[in-house]
Amino acid sequence: MTAEVFLARQPVVDADRQIFGYELLYRGDIDHSTAFDDPDTATRGVMERLLLQWGMEHVVGDRFGLINASASLIVHGLHRAMSPEGMIIEIREPEPFDDDTLDALQRARYQGYHFALDNVSRLGELERSRLLPLASIVKIELTSAHDAEIPGLINVAREHSPGVLVVAEKVESVTDFKRCVEHGFDLFQGYYIAEPDVLRRPARPAGTRSAAILQQTLSGPDRQLAVDQLESIMASDPSLAFRLLTAVNTNAFGLDRNIRSLDQAMGLLGAEKLQCLAELIAASGGTIDDDSQITRGAVRAHMAAELLAGTDQVGSGVTVALLSTTDLLYETPIADLLDELPVTDEIVAALLHGQGRLGEMLDIIRACERNDTATLEELAPGRSERLAALHGAAVEAVADAGHALRVHL
Repeated sequence: MTAEVFLARQPVVDADRQIFGYELLYRGDIDHSTAFDDPDTATRGVMERLLLQWGMEHVVGDRFGLINASASLIVHGLHRAMSPEGMIIEIREPEPFDDDTLDALQRARYQGYHFALDNVSRLGELERSRLLPLASIVKIELTSAHDAEIPGLINVAREHSPGVLVVAEKVESVTDFKRCVEHGFDLFQGYYIAEPDVLRRPARPAGTRSAAILQQTLSGPDRQLAVDQLESIMASDPSLAFRLLTAVNTNAFGLDRNIRSLDQAMGLLGAEKLQCLAELIAASGGTIDDDSQITRGAVRAHMAAELLAGTDQVGSGVTVALLSTTDLLYETPIADLLDELPVTDEIVAALLHGQGRLGEMLDIIRACERNDTATLEELAPGRSERLAALHGAAVEAVADAGHALRVHL
C-alpha cells in the first residue's frame, strides 16, 4: 500500500469572506495528529510537504501561504527554501528579540520576505515588540486578548507598522465576527470562518540511502563543496530529481510547463534554495529502502548523457532517463506523475508515448537492459555491440560511484 502524507490549511478571509490566504498546519497521520517533537520539526514538515510533495501552486494557488516558524529558523536561513512571493512567515515574540536575531529578520525582510507577528494578546508586549516595525501582518488572538484592549492593539499595530494588515485570530462565532468587523480588523481566521481542511496525497519520498547521503553532505565543513556535491547527488537519483522538479514554482519564474531539464530547474532554484531543500529532504528521511529503481535511473541517466553527447538535448535526455523509473519507484502511473511536474511537452511525449529523439533514446536504453539485440539493430543498425558495451560501462560506473554519480550536462 502506498504511504500517504497530510497537510492542513485554514483560510484567512477579508470582511467579504474573500480568501486572502491559507495558514498551513502540520498533520502527522491519517488521524490528523498534530503531535510533533518540537515546533521546528513541525515547520520543517510543513515546508517539506508544501514544497516537495504538493508544490506550492497546488496548495495555495494564487493566494498567500502563511507558515509558522521560529526566529531561530530564520537565523539558520531555512526560510530561503521558499520564494518570498506569496509566503508570509508567522513568528511569535514572547520576549523582545536580541540584536543578532533582529539582524537576521531585517535581512530577510530586505530580501522580500514578509512576517506576521503571531499570537498577540497584550498591549504591553506589542509595544515592546522589535518585530512589529518589520511586520506586514499582526495577528491578534481573540481568546487571549482583553476586549477592552483590542482597539489599542489595532492602533499600536498600525502606528508602528504603516500598511500593516491586522488579523482577528480564533474567530469562533458570528458574534465574534461582527464584533471584529466593528473593531476594524482587516482579516479574519477561525472555526467560524472555516475549520482546517486536511489535504492528503500519496507520498513521494526520497530513498533512504539518498536522504542519509544528503544529511552527511550538509554536515560537512565546506559549504561550496556541499553545493557541488548536492548537484551531483540530485542529478543521479530519480527520487530527488522528481522532488526538485516539484519544487519549481513555475509561476514565480513566469514559466508555463516549460522545464526542459533538471539542470535548468536547479539553476532556477539557485544554490541557497537548493541547499535548503536538500536539508528538508534530509530531515524528512527516506522511506524507499529498495535502491533498485534508483540505481536503474542513475544508469539510464549516465547512458543518456553518453548517447546524446555533443547535442543540445543532453539535459532533457538525462531528465527523461531519471523520470522513467519513477512509476515503479512510486507505484503510480507515469501519466499521473507527469501531471505533477512542470516539464516540457517533449519530455512528456517521450515518457508517455516513446516519441521523438528522447523517446527513441529511452527505447534504446531499455533494449540494452533486456539485452535485446534484435531491437537494438532495428533502432540503431550496426551499433548493437557498441551500445551493449556502453550500457555495461554505465552499470559499472554507477556501481563504483554508489549511484551518487555526477552526470555532466
